Amino acid sequence: MPLKIDDIKKYDIRIAEKDDVLVWVGPCTAKKMDFKTIPLDGRKYECGGTVFLSNGLDLQASFRIQKTFDALLLEDTIYTKVDGVWYKLNEPAFFEKTGLERDDIFPLEWIPDIPIEHKNKGPYSMGFTGE
Repeated sequence: MPLKIDDIKKYDIRIAEKDDVLVWVGPCTAKKMDFKTIPLDGRKYECGGTVFLSNGLDLQASFRIQKTFDALLLEDTIYTKVDGVWYKLNEPAFFEKTGLERDDIFPLEWIPDIPIEHKNKGPYSMGFTGE
């Protein structure tokens, strides 16, 4: 379901805008914090950033990362902003709005606006584990 600014405010949905980092402090609670780099410490972060689609298109994004069980990017949390509306990459409305197909998107690369505390500076592949 596309998320408009009014929906995000009304339902208190966690979306990270450019340069935002939110730390999940509870199952439904995230707190905006200032970081120079994002630590890979097992916590879950909602980050503003960019996704680089396989067809070469770059989109502003909000996504969750977490260094737990060797998974860093949580794929089902990726939202992209198109014309002021946030879309999940796998939803029909995104494909309809952009005219893209799944093969145009995946595999993708991504990078948060605030760097990750890691020797690799990104962009990262979708399967990047933070090791």
